[in-house]
Amino acid sequence: MTSAGNRGAFAESMRRAAARLVPGDVLWYVDTDAPRFALTFDDGPDPHTTPGLLGVLARHRARATFFLIGERVAAHPDLARAIAGAGHELGNHLLRDERSAQSPPERFARELARTGALLGAYGPVRWFRPGGGWFTPGMLRTAARQDLRAVLGTWAAAHDGGPGDARIADRLAPGVCPGSIVVLHEGTAARRGVVATTDDLLTRLAGRGLSSVTVSELAASAHR
Repeated sequence: MTSAGNRGAFAESMRRAAARLVPGDVLWYVDTDAPRFALTFDDGPDPHTTPGLLGVLARHRARATFFLIGERVAAHPDLARAIAGAGHELGNHLLRDERSAQSPPERFARELARTGALLGAYGPVRWFRPGGGWFTPGMLRTAARQDLRAVLGTWAAAHDGGPGDARIADRLAPGVCPGSIVVLHEGTAARRGVVATTDDLLTRLAGRGLSSVTVSELAASAHR
């Protein structure tokens, strides 16, 4: 294994150890030996990014989970339909692109349910991801009452249109291993680079025998 791979494996093990200390029913990774990982995308759908991602995933015969924002689903129902129609999983990323932990509890519950209703038109929804990645025990209880479980991840990156975008796959690939959950971000014109990053990442990981699946598929492969 290369030094980058060693660093990635060490970082992955530290993330998994830290996740065990966090209270609440939150999925950070899956304990599995199956050669698969979950690829997830936040903040869509958007015409600048979603069609390109669907094309890349189709070429690689990969499946992913898209954590969608309710307002953007309402604005682009054709894209939400295309994601589900291509066999990908839909996740609830709340109604707006903002930090969920800052929402009053009543508003959080209302907007989680509203987004769930929008997504329910396209298929079942089992998972939610809080905006900004922060959560409270109250948020987890509210989500559980709506039959949702929280998903964060073991590796994450966000494109911003800058030169660093071209190096994201270099940083992520060495650490991804069986059971990892990778978080990428789409949803704006500045994040168009996520399409090329996804193509590069899937190519590299396929070379190591790893395939991309949905969060639900990854969870189903967990050790019992």
